[in-house]
Amino acid sequence: MSPTRLSHWLWLLAAIVLEAGGSTIMKLSHQWYFAHAALLGLAVMWLCIGLSYYCLALSTTGLPVGVAFAFWEGLGLTLVTLAGFLVLGEEPTLTRLSGLACVLGGALLVHRGTAHGDTERQTAS
Repeated sequence: MSPTRLSHWLWLLAAIVLEAGGSTIMKLSHQWYFAHAALLGLAVMWLCIGLSYYCLALSTTGLPVGVAFAFWEGLGLTLVTLAGFLVLGEEPTLTRLSGLACVLGGALLVHRGTAHGDTERQTAS
């Protein structure tokens, strides 16, 4: 993996963490007990989501957009769900965990299919 390629994956990781953090803060802010807590939570959420899209855009300059988006959504959903379990007290049901496994499996299949397609194109050239 070249350093340039690694930097694109790091931008994607930043996008994932910002998206998950923003979504979690949105929910947490409704439990804060001070004036305008919900508005502050929404403002932080919008900032995180905006920065997340910016980082996602930077990651797609070196990664296939389908791969970047699949990982952004899949890992973001996983982090938000884990935050729900660990921070918000939501219940980790078998259905939720099965759904997460399917989402992550789908993201890996998109990545594998893209990498396999690149190899096929290089071989055909």
